[in-house]
Amino acid sequence: MRCHTILQLRIILAWSLMIVPVVSADLALAEKDESAPAEITGNGDMSTGTDEALPYYQGEGSFYLGFRAVNFDASSRSAEYEDGRSSVAMGIDGLACPLPHRYHMHLEYFGEHNNYADFGYAYKDFLLFRNILVGVHHNLNHYDYLYPGDPPAVVLEDRSPGDENYIDFFKNEFLFRAKAPDFPLHAFAKHRYVEREGILEERFLTGSIGNLIKTSESRDINWESKDLTLGMNSHLGPVEVEYAHNKSIFDPGAGSVLYDYFSSSTVFGRPGDTYPHNVIPETESSGNTLRFHSSYTGQVVASATLSNAENTNNYSGAESDAWKAAMDLRWIPDPVISLFFKYRHREQDKENPEQVTLVGDVNRITYPVRKPVSTRKDLFSLSARYRPLNRVTLVGNYEFENRERSDVDEWIVLPEDSDVHRVRLTAHARPLNTLKLKAVYDYHAYENPSYNTEPDHANKIRLNATYTPAGWITALFDYSLSLTQREDLHYLQSNQLLSPDEGERDGRTDRFLGNLSFVLSPEVSLTASWAYNRLKIEQDLAYALRNTTESGRDSPYYDRGVPYTDESNTFALSLYYLLRKDLTLTADLSYTIAEGEYLPGDVLAGNSSSLGSFSTMETTETIVTVGLARKLMEDWEVGVSFSADIFKDKFSDGTGDHRDGDLYITTFTVKRYF
Repeated sequence: MRCHTILQLRIILAWSLMIVPVVSADLALAEKDESAPAEITGNGDMSTGTDEALPYYQGEGSFYLGFRAVNFDASSRSAEYEDGRSSVAMGIDGLACPLPHRYHMHLEYFGEHNNYADFGYAYKDFLLFRNILVGVHHNLNHYDYLYPGDPPAVVLEDRSPGDENYIDFFKNEFLFRAKAPDFPLHAFAKHRYVEREGILEERFLTGSIGNLIKTSESRDINWESKDLTLGMNSHLGPVEVEYAHNKSIFDPGAGSVLYDYFSSSTVFGRPGDTYPHNVIPETESSGNTLRFHSSYTGQVVASATLSNAENTNNYSGAESDAWKAAMDLRWIPDPVISLFFKYRHREQDKENPEQVTLVGDVNRITYPVRKPVSTRKDLFSLSARYRPLNRVTLVGNYEFENRERSDVDEWIVLPEDSDVHRVRLTAHARPLNTLKLKAVYDYHAYENPSYNTEPDHANKIRLNATYTPAGWITALFDYSLSLTQREDLHYLQSNQLLSPDEGERDGRTDRFLGNLSFVLSPEVSLTASWAYNRLKIEQDLAYALRNTTESGRDSPYYDRGVPYTDESNTFALSLYYLLRKDLTLTADLSYTIAEGEYLPGDVLAGNSSSLGSFSTMETTETIVTVGLARKLMEDWEVGVSFSADIFKDKFSDGTGDHRDGDLYITTFTVKRYF
């Protein structure tokens, strides 16, 4: 990771040394030729050799340098994306267009793992490249399941107590495009490199049935992903054609396999030995895509896409081949009506070895492997947009999706086919010049749902209004309600012949956003908002526990109507105040209340290590940001900003493991405009 950071900084520095002189020279030329006739400030057409004047655009940009002081304590939850280290703060923003050349650069640097850069160059329409660099530090929770008092039924072992778990994320995206002179032919290349480096907490079971050990262990990772796309496109008369080839590789690096001693088990026919587990495999994929589309002008527009993909797991030998087809058709028979047709097809064929060999230090054991499920999906969509009045637009959409699966004999609860019907109705209206309204209704119907989380029926409505009664006030309101219902849930237990289909799952989701923006004067603006989210699910759960109190001893134990609820409220204020022509104040405040609860029935009640104790949440988070900027001279500015994130974990789960944390950041900068 460190070598990539150094390379990243070298690229940024080299690009800075390139663009800053260009902008500076551009500005100097502008000052020198301020009173000159327009024709001598242009640039000749380099492609034709003529003296035809090109438009002149003055370069502009800014540069700032400062220091960012970071301080946080207790849990890293309040500093989820901070590495906790103070650092130099630096930024560059530049745009120069000495035609036919165009340069741009944007950089924000707040530390080795907290930075962003975007820079590019273009020459006429013949040459274009762009590069984006992103660095992020992500703190992860280290979970502690050790309860005080009597030991639980499952033995707990933390091999890395107190470890700080994190991931340092780095991404580089590069785009290059070239065009043939005087002909619509383009060649392009896209490359993406992603690296994740850090320490994860791996949790797994060791021991054997009847003597299980729930184990936690830190794991060093250094994952690399590389993705390359090469392609070309051209206009061939009224049709544009594009072909692209893609190749992707994921390398888990060293430490991709963990090893532990597992005691003998008669259930799995496994002698005691040291075996590999929790493997992170190396994978690779390749694919081809061919696209066609007609001219975007005219009453009829059509497009089609064909693509294939091959994926391989180099550790297990599993393979997946897929091919996709897509077709879109748009017809505008009249200015007030538009018709749309969409078709999507996808086939995925999966294969894996019929058996797998578990290789220990001494023993080798072979197990059979179930045949994977291959799928085929077809989707048809019809849409119409109708504008009966200038202030009213109506949109209707119907979709039908069919999913077919093969080789499902060994997958007891998975249906061979599923159908989904979707209907969406949308209305846009502007009854007044100051009022815009939008209403959306969605209905989904599933036949033979694939998973218990998919409903039989789903209804959703969304209402949106934007109201501007005066030039100094704008109000935005958005509300959505989703209702889902499912009957005959699929349960699987050890005796597959007795796997029942019963139970229900009902869900409701409410979301509301209210926003008021005030322009109190040319110098003052204020925005207030409230966001509310609530999810509630009631589901019948089945436990793999024999119910000995009833006659059906092989039936699972049912916990009926178990509720799960998530709810959050966020209140926010934002202020912009131009105190003087040379002094600007900005301030933001947000306060979030979040609660979550899962309440199982008697089967788990009273157990200190039950799922309910882990699922209950009650937290608050306060974020405050204040900034002050002062212009010293025409092109110089100094600024100071302060931000605080205060996170409070108010629920006690008996472990004493609270996630309270405070984060404070102060940044001083000196900025120069050019």
